[in-house]
Amino acid sequence: MDDLVITIGSKYRVEHGDEEPTVGVFKGYSAIGPDTGMVFQLDNGTLRYILLAQIVYLDLVESAPKKASKKKESGSVYYG
Repeated sequence: MDDLVITIGSKYRVEHGDEEPTVGVFKGYSAIGPDTGMVFQLDNGTLRYILLAQIVYLDLVESAPKKASKKKESGSVYYG
């Protein structure tokens, strides 16, 4: 089974309490005082910080485009 990860650049619907779910593009994690939050950019450009403890669930709406993986060139230097 493939590893499941929350990917920067993917769009999610986040249920986090009594209000309407937040729909936005995941930008990364942020420290908010002693807590950790997830940062989402909404369609209007607003950045929304949601504490991890407040999140009930995440729905993946749209995956970020996959980047071409760069092959690491090892052994290409001669130490002789």
